[in-house]
Amino acid sequence: MPEHRPPRWADYLLEKFVNPRFLEDIQGNLEEIFLRRVQEAGPAQARREYAWAAMRHLTPYFTKKSPRPYPTVSNLSPAMLHHYFTYAWRHFAKNRQFTFLNAVGLTTGLICTLLIYLWITDERTFDKFHDKDARLYQVMVHEKGGDRLVTSEGTGGILRVFLPRDMPEVEMAVCTTPPVWFQKFSLSLGGQAHGGRTVSAAGNFVSSDYFKAFSFPLIQGNAQSVLTDKNTVVISERMASRLFGSPEKAMNQLVEWKWQAFSRQCQVTGVFRDQPRNSSEQSELLIPLSAWDDILPQGSMPNTATGPFHNYLVLRPGADAHLLEAKLAGYAKKHFNDPNATLFIRKYSDKYLYGTYENGVQSGGRIEYVKLFGAIAVFILLIACINFMNLSTAKASVRVKEVGVKKALGAGRLTLVFQFLGESILMSFVTLLIALGVVWLILPYFNTLTNKQLTLHFGGQFIAALAVILLLTGLLSGSYPALYLSRFNPALTLKGKLLHGMGELWVRKGLVVFQFAVSVIFIISVVVVYKQIDYVQAKNPGYEKDNIVYFEMEGRAATQTDAFLAGLKTVPGVVNASSIQQKIVLPAFMPSAGVRWDGKNEKDEIRFYKMPVNYGLTETLGIPMVAGRSFSKDFGSDSTAVILNETAIRQMGITDPIGKQIMVDGRKTRIVGVARDFHFNSLHEIIKPFIFKLSPQETMLATVKIQAGEVPATVARIQAFYASFNPGYAFDYDFLDRDYQIQYASEKLVAQLARYFAVLAILISCLGLFGLAAFTAERRRKEIGVRKVLGATTGSVVAMLSREFLVLVAVAIAIGCPLAWWLTHRWLDHFAYRATIGAGIFAGAGLVTIVITLATISFQSVRAALTNPTQSLKSE
Repeated sequence: MPEHRPPRWADYLLEKFVNPRFLEDIQGNLEEIFLRRVQEAGPAQARREYAWAAMRHLTPYFTKKSPRPYPTVSNLSPAMLHHYFTYAWRHFAKNRQFTFLNAVGLTTGLICTLLIYLWITDERTFDKFHDKDARLYQVMVHEKGGDRLVTSEGTGGILRVFLPRDMPEVEMAVCTTPPVWFQKFSLSLGGQAHGGRTVSAAGNFVSSDYFKAFSFPLIQGNAQSVLTDKNTVVISERMASRLFGSPEKAMNQLVEWKWQAFSRQCQVTGVFRDQPRNSSEQSELLIPLSAWDDILPQGSMPNTATGPFHNYLVLRPGADAHLLEAKLAGYAKKHFNDPNATLFIRKYSDKYLYGTYENGVQSGGRIEYVKLFGAIAVFILLIACINFMNLSTAKASVRVKEVGVKKALGAGRLTLVFQFLGESILMSFVTLLIALGVVWLILPYFNTLTNKQLTLHFGGQFIAALAVILLLTGLLSGSYPALYLSRFNPALTLKGKLLHGMGELWVRKGLVVFQFAVSVIFIISVVVVYKQIDYVQAKNPGYEKDNIVYFEMEGRAATQTDAFLAGLKTVPGVVNASSIQQKIVLPAFMPSAGVRWDGKNEKDEIRFYKMPVNYGLTETLGIPMVAGRSFSKDFGSDSTAVILNETAIRQMGITDPIGKQIMVDGRKTRIVGVARDFHFNSLHEIIKPFIFKLSPQETMLATVKIQAGEVPATVARIQAFYASFNPGYAFDYDFLDRDYQIQYASEKLVAQLARYFAVLAILISCLGLFGLAAFTAERRRKEIGVRKVLGATTGSVVAMLSREFLVLVAVAIAIGCPLAWWLTHRWLDHFAYRATIGAGIFAGAGLVTIVITLATISFQSVRAALTNPTQSLKSE
């Protein structure tokens, strides 16, 4: 007779859900009924009744679990959290050396991280405060220059009219003149040229929708109308207070702005709040662009896609920027018959960080330094966390019995993991508080170093960042020790046995190698950066940059330039004086086309930088001639003369240039001299073709060579002469060597910050090494005692203890040097002219690292070697 069984799935439901107290009775009763019903009604009916009866028992009464005699407590319950932190605090108080080393290391790492976080946050917020930031774009242009594309911000002013008309995606367009055109404006009260108060102001010409597109709040005035009349101006809050005492008193007052030979009396129709420091625009005076149209014949409206003007677009809500960019790609060719220009748009707030283009492709900018310092912060914090890991695992022998006892009493591994993580998070919390206090104290000095105004503002974003830093630091530093310590076998640990696996040993050694490899990279990088900066400082730019002062010529100085320069040369202390259109130190940009010779360069494959200058400019700047002569009033034909640099002659392929005729901007000119190549761009750029044009009427800046050692007194005398020759105009001057240095401001900042952070990284690594040396000496105390009893000398013991760490540092040097070579050469690739980096730098960095290592571990090694062996062996 076959054996009949109840449905398996019904039994599974009972076993899964029914309280074990009732399960045996329920299953027994149901099986008796099942067997009886098999005889009475058949197997199929019996199975159906069994299943139905089983399901009827799935009620709360039968399924409710009985309380355990010893209820479990969650590892994250308030009671357990209190226990974790209380125990951690006691552990730190008991192990003071361990606590001190970890606290100093983590605090130092967090200080660096917080300072870099504040700096990066400020960098990333540049120009992002505008309400229309998501829709605010700048029109840019790629121009073909030979076989390359050169990217420029300069576009035609007419685009502000055409683009809103032709592109439905564009809500409004704003046009401005380039701010670099204007060193300063003179601003006088009430148009009083004599005796009136005159101040200098950073200014620009902007179109009427400027305040509608950009979020520079108006304290006084209406954004819709403040810039509609060319006889009006808008000034900053600071300028209003300076001139009139308050923004309210400035309204409707008359002022006269002056720039070079141009001036206009205007009414103040608006006052805007001072532009924040994280704004690319820094103006005190805004003049309607329509006033610029009165200065130049074509004004801001030449019918070209390219030009010097800056055009900005506000897109309509929901407009597709990619679609607009696709339309702009052929716009210059279609509307302006310019096949060499390709218009495109870039987010306005990206210009500060992403301002570098290579062959038409965005290739970096200040964002590279943001990434660099972000990586530095990560690595320094990681080094500090590694200290905690190494010191915690090195002390494992001290805590094995503690782990064994807790496990024997029923503590699970998860409980121990939470305990050790609690220790690391508590340490991170305390050190974060200390780090915040230190940052608050040193922030003014950091601001001076970085030229910023950073503050500790405890807003939502900053508090969230602190929470993330705290958790990451705590979890990262405590994760490996927690997992390592919690895995010990209680049976072995209670006997005092601790098995050190090869994996654990290699991990600890690997972490030490990582720390010192990073330190080696820091040392080499700092040396290379400083070597390049020294090279930049020492390299002759090809002109005399010292004791050269320049300033804009305005008023009579602009209209009577010859008389002004003649009078300037009579000022005691002035060696020579001339004038030039722009600063000789130029930013890298796409030079204009229009140079032809012998039927060549018809497609402008070679572009030339062109600079209108006055007589005596090359002599004033000390630019030597390698052929021919400089401009001279002794030659009446010099009105059509030009001087080219060596690079221009070389690229033109001219073998006998003196007297050669070339066409410059449609005008026939004659080469009278060849100037030795000089660096009119920074050393990031190769020297490009350059033309000096004799055109005194186009010059704007007076350039004065001053006797060495007489600079302050001579500048004061120049200022007095300027005031007498040109009353009612502000005298604002600058030095050529300062402009030269500004080109490398970012590199100098990198060098200074990297130096400090490198020292801190090495300090943190040495703290960890000091602690490891102490625990290694303690662990090998009895071995050292035996060796000394057997005749080992103090020197041999010191060598034995030092050898292990020196091997690790040697490995770190072997890893760090190639990585440092690769990183530093990538950085140096940004310079067309750079210092030679020899093997001596890498050897010196390795030697310094070894010396630092020996100095760090020698104290512990010598101390252990000098210990009386009877003290370490008496317990045996």
